[in-house]
Amino acid sequence: MKRHIAVSTLLNLSGRALPALLLLVTTPLYLHLIGVSRYGAMAILWLALGYFGVFDLGLGRAVAQRIACLPRMALDSSTTLKQHRGNIFWTALIASLVAASVASLALFWPLMEVMIHQVLHISPELRTEAGHSVWVLLTFLPIATMLSVLMGTLEGTERFDFLNVGQLTGLVGYQILPLSVAVLGHVTLPWLMSAAIIGRLFGAGLLFWFCEKVLDFPRPHFQWRLLKPLLRYGGWITVSAIVSPILNITDRFFIGARLGMTHVAHYVVPFNMVMYVGILPQSLATALFPRYAMLEEGEAKAMMWSALRIIAAVMTPLVLIGIWLMRGFLTWWLGATFAAQSALVGELLLVGIWINALAHAPYGFLQAQGRADLTAKFHLLELVIYLPLLWWSIAKWGIAGVAVVWDGRVLLDLGLLLLVSQRVWTPVFSLAPMLLLIVLAFVMSWQHTGIPMPWFIAVAAILWLLALMHTRRFTTGWMTYFRNRLQDRRRAVHPGHSKTELVSPPMVAVLMAVYNGARFLESQVASILAQSYSQIRLYVRDDGSTDGSVDILRAMVEQSPERIILLQDEEKHMGVIGNFHRLLHTANKSGSESYIMLADQDDVWFADKVEVTLKEMRQTERWTGKETPVLVHTDLCVTNTSLQIVDPSFWHYQHLDPSHNDLRQLCMQNMVTGCTVMMNRALLQKALPISEGVLMHDWWLGLVASAFGVIRFIPQATMFYRQHGNNDTGAKKFDLIYVLQAFLRIKSNTEFWRLLQRNQRQADVFLTSFHGDLSSDKAKDLQQFATMSVHTRVMERLQTVFIRRFCRHGWIRNLGLALRLSIG
Repeated sequence: MKRHIAVSTLLNLSGRALPALLLLVTTPLYLHLIGVSRYGAMAILWLALGYFGVFDLGLGRAVAQRIACLPRMALDSSTTLKQHRGNIFWTALIASLVAASVASLALFWPLMEVMIHQVLHISPELRTEAGHSVWVLLTFLPIATMLSVLMGTLEGTERFDFLNVGQLTGLVGYQILPLSVAVLGHVTLPWLMSAAIIGRLFGAGLLFWFCEKVLDFPRPHFQWRLLKPLLRYGGWITVSAIVSPILNITDRFFIGARLGMTHVAHYVVPFNMVMYVGILPQSLATALFPRYAMLEEGEAKAMMWSALRIIAAVMTPLVLIGIWLMRGFLTWWLGATFAAQSALVGELLLVGIWINALAHAPYGFLQAQGRADLTAKFHLLELVIYLPLLWWSIAKWGIAGVAVVWDGRVLLDLGLLLLVSQRVWTPVFSLAPMLLLIVLAFVMSWQHTGIPMPWFIAVAAILWLLALMHTRRFTTGWMTYFRNRLQDRRRAVHPGHSKTELVSPPMVAVLMAVYNGARFLESQVASILAQSYSQIRLYVRDDGSTDGSVDILRAMVEQSPERIILLQDEEKHMGVIGNFHRLLHTANKSGSESYIMLADQDDVWFADKVEVTLKEMRQTERWTGKETPVLVHTDLCVTNTSLQIVDPSFWHYQHLDPSHNDLRQLCMQNMVTGCTVMMNRALLQKALPISEGVLMHDWWLGLVASAFGVIRFIPQATMFYRQHGNNDTGAKKFDLIYVLQAFLRIKSNTEFWRLLQRNQRQADVFLTSFHGDLSSDKAKDLQQFATMSVHTRVMERLQTVFIRRFCRHGWIRNLGLALRLSIG
């Protein structure tokens, strides 16, 4: 079963953060035991070994991508998924071993000899020790390159628990064992490097064992036909692996050459500080990579845009604080003189870190979808532009100019990645307010001497509050979702819940109402039948189409008679509510399906929509039991007619909060989108029949579930919500234009009350249908809301709506509602 992205991210975060903390502890001990010069020489030798890791030929990343995308690939019928994974693993492992063995003798050894004897300025004693250490490193280089294949295998199978345990074991051994040897008095480089390699070997052995557990190793099998695509993909990864370090370390060489080593220190210290801020987006990007690869392009793109927003939302308040505290922290840590030279550099680099953090999402998306060539070409293009600008900026503005050019490079990188990832730029505009906050924070800090401190604090507080509002907007759904999951885990298991029941997969009925949907019908039905969860029966009813929809449906029934049931009767033009009502009655009479889902005719479902929703349903029923009505709904990805993404989140697009699922709130504004709904049979039976006067069938289901059961939401898009101009309801972007149009529509009190009374009549119908089942408090509140009118006193109206919580989503809607209620 796939682990949740958030859990994988936390595992990756711990795998990156713990070694950094260990480095802080061990570095002073190393400096005391072996001296600064020897520690520097050891660091250079290990850095050189790391850079020569490019001789893995990019096979680590290639293995991760190839293994992750296997489930959606058409495999040879004679080869099982397990065998194919094993073949990829052994082919890459053997190829990396051979390539690294040749490279270690042909390139690594002679280049290291040149560097030690002609480039590095070290004492004769250290030069001799370093020369002997090269032979130790030669033995480890093949194993070092094999490590990338082992880690790529675990990444591709999403076993980030094994991956990080193995990595941590190797890194802890690499830090602790040389220190132990030094304590015993063996402080020469060959001893230290040998101990470090033994530590890494422990980690390598553990990673190999984990791969055996995950793959259930078949016999070693090298396949030439697999090597070619791996090398083709890995070749572009190698290009990026060679160019990226040049882009990241050339700046300090140029600074040292033009300004001297003192300026290098003033640049490197803040640079290294801010790089740690990037650990979080890197951890998320690593967790997302295999998921991008296993999804179709459209679904992966929707996930990429959601990740982009979450990264921006989390990073913005952190970067704001970092910008404002940079000067003070450097002054406290290294003194005012050092801070005066480095603070501006740190502030500029934090702006770039925010931009670069966003780039992790499209970068991983493109590579996972097999376009590693694009990322490599972008790196080459950036290198050509970056190096001359870097040299020129040092002479023009010093180390601050270097930081500016670095920011420009990562901005160019992000722009290029987004340009090829998405042709519709609407989602990008949602990031503009957060970028503006970052820029304003930098300008404030840059001009801090000209701003009185009270004003500085006040404006900073306002900017940070705005940043937190954006953070809450993009993350509140996930926070509520995880809080609900934690609460559910603490609940007692329902007595009627059977563990054996979880073994047999239940049947799911999908109900689709059709009317003149020929244009998109085939793609929608195909997406439903292609679900990863196969126990599905599709019920379809046509409401009198005149565009050939019925002929299309009959042809599809002939192809899949056991999976598609076409309902045919004489009644036509019942409308969307009547059509779904008839389908719901049919599913209720059938009784063979445990759960019911609704589908529109013009959307496209993600491959795991049923699987994801059913998992949440069954986890909820674990403590509610099957007798309690349960409704699960999800977010949607808003697209245009061509399925190009307009917004990865319908809830964000319309400024909706899925946690607003109280009965009173639902009476005022619906939160449940029918095409994402899954209900259990208890809810189906409770909700039928749908009474006259109901505004929409999904609204009615939400009201019933809220009043008598449980509503659970998943803050994850599970389908493309296609907008084409003929949608029954559709998605309307909540922005300034929408607000103005809404104001113009209800500029008169008569129109406002006409629209409100529709909600009131629905609440009255609900009260009439379930009066005997509702609690006295709920019945009283519904009665008061349903009878509220223009003649009711203003304070009583306001109390009913806002004290009893018959309110809408967001402060803008509620402000407009309050004004209208006050006017009368």
